[in-house]
Amino acid sequence: MKPTTPETAGRWLPLTVVLALGLQLAVLAASQLVDSEAAWLRWLATASLVFSALLALLATVALRRARERIQAANRSLAEAIDALPASVEIFDQADQLVAYNQQLAANYPHMVEAFQRGASFQEMVRESVRSGAIVDAIGCEEAWLKERFSARARGQDALLQRLSDGRWLRIFERRTPSGGTVGVRLDVSDLILEQQRLATSQAHLQAFVRAAPNGVLTLDTEGHVLELNPAGERLFGFSAAELQGSHIDLLFGICMGRGPAALLGEPRELTTRRRDGQELTLQLNMAEVRTETTHRFVCLITDLSERKRQEVALQLANAQLARQSTTDGLTGVGNRRQFDQLLQQEWQRSARQGSSLACLMVDIDHFKQYNDHYGHVAGDQALRRVAELLRACAGRSGEAVCRFGGEEFALLLPEADRAEAQTVAQRCLDSLRLAAIEHAASPLRRSLSLSIGVAVCVADARLSAMRLVEQADGALYAAKQNGRARLACAPDLHAA
Repeated sequence: MKPTTPETAGRWLPLTVVLALGLQLAVLAASQLVDSEAAWLRWLATASLVFSALLALLATVALRRARERIQAANRSLAEAIDALPASVEIFDQADQLVAYNQQLAANYPHMVEAFQRGASFQEMVRESVRSGAIVDAIGCEEAWLKERFSARARGQDALLQRLSDGRWLRIFERRTPSGGTVGVRLDVSDLILEQQRLATSQAHLQAFVRAAPNGVLTLDTEGHVLELNPAGERLFGFSAAELQGSHIDLLFGICMGRGPAALLGEPRELTTRRRDGQELTLQLNMAEVRTETTHRFVCLITDLSERKRQEVALQLANAQLARQSTTDGLTGVGNRRQFDQLLQQEWQRSARQGSSLACLMVDIDHFKQYNDHYGHVAGDQALRRVAELLRACAGRSGEAVCRFGGEEFALLLPEADRAEAQTVAQRCLDSLRLAAIEHAASPLRRSLSLSIGVAVCVADARLSAMRLVEQADGALYAAKQNGRARLACAPDLHAA
């Protein structure tokens, strides 16, 4: 059942009054026309009186019920407005406060007296400014008031106001059809503080990214450049504006296929070039940033170019050091250390493969007399010349020439049998003889000569490789005993 409203009572109450008055007028007219002593007239008058009283009673009850409903509705409305988390204020056409809720008083406790007496909007705002409750107005009161009143007149959608206790209010004001104004003020302090924290965090992040020594590249899901920090600009030689919108494939010279997602996971090292053509060695670490509204990729770029150059330089230095540690500084051929290493390697390979291995021990005849006669500088030159000739004679791949000590040299000939080893030895003798390096102090001949001992075997891994050297050294001794300037071969060596 729809409850009776004040409008319903207002519609039928005048009708009851008109009916009662009409009835009374009818009784009065009848009394003038007929005998006043008539009984029916008395009954009519009595009925009219009772009917009027009944109508008056019904009207009174209806009015009271309507008033109670209005009061109940007003209480419900007031309670509902007071229960709102937002403050509510209602102004009439003259901009005087006619209603407000408790939240408004809680927001502006210094203004309760003005609220209670129904002060005007301008009066209340000026009082708030004078009390220092509006932080943004401090120091520029008149200018702030002018802008505030102008904004109210324009009906601006929303205003943000900061109170002296640190709270933030979002103010909404709307005109009513009757010319009044309804205002709602929401406490948005948590939202503003969260925005401030987020802004601070973003500022810190931006400062970190701008100050970072590594390049930081922001990409969209397709791999196009969105942002590049200053370190990245210095690294590539391009400004962020120049690279914006470019694809990462062009920047790094690669084809990712699946976009930036292809670089997720382990760091990736690649080589590219700067704007000026300088080669860069980079390490890329790709991370994915996904939120409800954002999907991007952030690439951290580490420049490894200098480290790579240092690694290459170190490798070259180590290789040079290794060569120096295994190379005779005077003659340029291998030294005793290299000979020992090669002997062990070739001995083990000969044992594995069952192939032959030959060793030639070479000695320059009467070299002490050469040094005594020509001097050590000439002796060094002679050693270099002999080493050069021996290296030319052992030209097959894998054959090595090493200075064994003093004027002695050793040659290792992998997979060479006795005949092949003798051929190389004879070639060495002939090469030095044809070089005709003068040796006036030699009791043997007027030029330098060689004595060579040859030993050949198939290695046995259970035995020492030095057995082959000892056999070749024994053959060398035999060559010297037999008159020098010749070769001598050791008997077949059975390593077992």
